[in-house]
Amino acid sequence: MAAIDAGSNAIRFVAADLLGGSRYSVVGKIRKAVRLGHGVFTTGRLDDATVELAAKAFRGFRQKIDAFGVERYRAVGTSATREATNRQAFLDRILEESDIVLEPISGREEARLVHLAVRSRVDLSRGRWVLVDLGGGSVEVSIVNEAGILWSESYRVGTVRLVETLAKAGGCHRSLLAWVQGELGPLTIPPYVGVAGPAVFAATGGNIEEIARLALGRTSGREVASLPIRDLEAVIRLLSGLTVAERTSVLGLQPNRADVILPAALVYRHFARLAGVDRIVVPGVGVKNGVLLDVARAAIPEPKGGE
Repeated sequence: MAAIDAGSNAIRFVAADLLGGSRYSVVGKIRKAVRLGHGVFTTGRLDDATVELAAKAFRGFRQKIDAFGVERYRAVGTSATREATNRQAFLDRILEESDIVLEPISGREEARLVHLAVRSRVDLSRGRWVLVDLGGGSVEVSIVNEAGILWSESYRVGTVRLVETLAKAGGCHRSLLAWVQGELGPLTIPPYVGVAGPAVFAATGGNIEEIARLALGRTSGREVASLPIRDLEAVIRLLSGLTVAERTSVLGLQPNRADVILPAALVYRHFARLAGVDRIVVPGVGVKNGVLLDVARAAIPEPKGGE
């Protein structure tokens, strides 16, 4: 089986063997640095160059799907895809080039997929959890427990959107903090949603995994990590003192990560403060993992009556 997550900052492909139940073993994965959100959040459209890069990426995914003998897959597009005014032309181009149906999904569906993924990695039975999934175009915030999602909201505040709208407004690096704080101001979470007890905060997305790597010296995202807020603050200070180019050369960040990781850190800090927590759980999963679990579940026949 396979999953494709066409995010606003990158497009991710993962293929896996279904082992039984909802367990799977990854056999191949690809991350293409195609920023679908480039221009969409300021002009409303996917530009021609970005569409060409995406079409090339999907042709490669089709080759992998055929090579791995994938029997089931799902491809989803998030903020940039669903907001682009030329969305249908883009979807048609992807289908024509790769024979892959790319499905625009809502913020609510993103939150559901993230909940599936996180639930597969951590025990959600300890009271209530705040889940924050940050992408290039939006942030999905949910309050969940072992029974499911109690409350969820999708906000149009993402890392690419923040960086590009700031640039269009004539901002500069020194004003980034003020800009992000201004955009985050109205974003809230309910202090209490039907479940008593302290909240546990979990964050997903490529940026929080990189932040955990910088703070904790992690070499792999396969293990669940616990990131103290004081260490997040230290990473914010580190990133604030470096230019985008220095974040690439000194810290080893990919170019399309180096410019968005600082606003990402500020978004995570904002919600951690609202949740009143002193650490962030980093499960190392995201939308693509939720898509795989959805595909796996669909591949399992429903039991017949009496079974």
